[in-house]
Amino acid sequence: MAFLGIRIPHETARLLAQIDVPGEKTATSEMHITLLHFQSEWPISELAKSLEATYEVVSKFHPFLAKVNKVSSFPKNPEGKIPVIGKVNSSELMELRKKLAENFDDENIDFSKTYKDFKPHITLSYSDEKPDEEKFHSVEFVVSEIVLWGGDHGDDRIFVTFPLAGPKMDKNAILLKKVEIFEKIAGNPLQDYLTPSKERRKTERDIIASIEIGPPLKFNGHFDSLDDEDDE
Repeated sequence: MAFLGIRIPHETARLLAQIDVPGEKTATSEMHITLLHFQSEWPISELAKSLEATYEVVSKFHPFLAKVNKVSSFPKNPEGKIPVIGKVNSSELMELRKKLAENFDDENIDFSKTYKDFKPHITLSYSDEKPDEEKFHSVEFVVSEIVLWGGDHGDDRIFVTFPLAGPKMDKNAILLKKVEIFEKIAGNPLQDYLTPSKERRKTERDIIASIEIGPPLKFNGHFDSLDDEDDE
């Protein structure tokens, strides 16, 4: 699994977790807003292209506010569960997603178009019963970055953060380490696709265990001059 989305801040997720909804609640650490969802078998080559395509868009957006103030739901999923959601409201979020979709189309990067309309939401739980649609006191949070998740097992796979435009940031010292991860995984014969596989996950763990892991990469839009940066 791979998708581009927004990670919900811990304090916001904690407040949302207190809302009384039916079903098995989503862990606060897993709360997010999906912007673009990719195919289950996503080539590493597409992942590389998506880095530049994402940066081109997010570097032109400044942090903005989003709010959640209504419980709703979607139809049953393939597992027969009803996703109970918190509706997210933000005109900037709608514009950000629109620009990302347009840029990915321009760059011929495939993403899921199963659902025609973008309905930003945070999944609060999965339930056997449909919840009552009701409003609650608005929970607001700042969107300051988006994240590209690659794979089906979070920490075992790749995730890259893209800060929205703001004050100039210092160079991220972990950049080269993260580039090593891309190179090693891309060069592994079992790693042509980001797709679930017990055998591949074991191989990935062996690869990643040999590399010093640091904070998520904050991609700055450039792959060139890495040797020069390493010497500084």
